[in-house]
Amino acid sequence: MNEPGSEDSSISTVERWGSCIAHGGALFIGVPLTFFLHEFPLFLAPCPLVAYMISRSFRRRRLAWGAFQGMQAAVVQFVILLLALGMDNTGATPRLAMAFGLAGFLILLYSLWGALDTFMGIDFRYFYIGDILNKVSQANLKRTERRRGWFGLGRSDKTGRDR
Repeated sequence: MNEPGSEDSSISTVERWGSCIAHGGALFIGVPLTFFLHEFPLFLAPCPLVAYMISRSFRRRRLAWGAFQGMQAAVVQFVILLLALGMDNTGATPRLAMAFGLAGFLILLYSLWGALDTFMGIDFRYFYIGDILNKVSQANLKRTERRRGWFGLGRSDKTGRDR
């Protein structure tokens, strides 16, 4: 199993593509949604969810690097969404809205840098949140995953075995 801190060539193409899509979700998912959802912050809403789903799928497959990159991307996409909501809801103070917008744009550019690095197979870590999420990702990989079916079908007992 590859560790999130290791830089070796054992990172699969699926992990690289998934991490690239997770990091660049605002560009790859949010911008095309503007044609369907015309409200400003609404088109960014699926981006953190998609990044988290990518992280969960890698965690279930026990792919540590992809799970870690997806988890980072989910947090950063959520921060971008919060900044966009803050920018949209600060109508009385235009300077505050401009500050939120600038911060969101800079973080968007930073996440696109992460998308490029992960596409090339380079381990990418965001400032401040990378180390914290590395610990969370390692703890999540050590947990046992219970198999669950849709609407309670295919339930499993506490050991993870199907009933």
